[in-house]
Amino acid sequence: MANRLQAALYREVAYLIDQDVVSVADVDAAVCMGPGLRWALMGPNLIYHLGGGPCGIRHFFEQFAGATTAGWANLGSTELGPELQKKIMDGVLEEVAGRSFEELSQERDALILGLLELISRRGKAEMGAARRDTVA
Repeated sequence: MANRLQAALYREVAYLIDQDVVSVADVDAAVCMGPGLRWALMGPNLIYHLGGGPCGIRHFFEQFAGATTAGWANLGSTELGPELQKKIMDGVLEEVAGRSFEELSQERDALILGLLELISRRGKAEMGAARRDTVA
């Protein structure tokens, strides 16, 4: 399931690059600093629940279901043909900026471990709060 979700996102990424809407580096930054940050902590349903304000997901759907569904019609579909592959590869190599595979892998792994540590602290804090609530 996770791979299918990733493929759907990448289909839109490839489409936006193909249509010259965004550069490779800009779309990578947008995903990392937008949904990637939020999704590291909560899934899309909880994020939309928060987006609905105090009334939650019900309010979100009342306000945005139509617009969200209408937006789906504008999602792109493209083929990863040779020209688009080259465009993406060139952009990735520019973004890599000479860093080796090993350097990029180590950077990614260190950041993931740091994020997992932060997430585990959140879990410990929630467990501590739950214990305090049951004692009170």
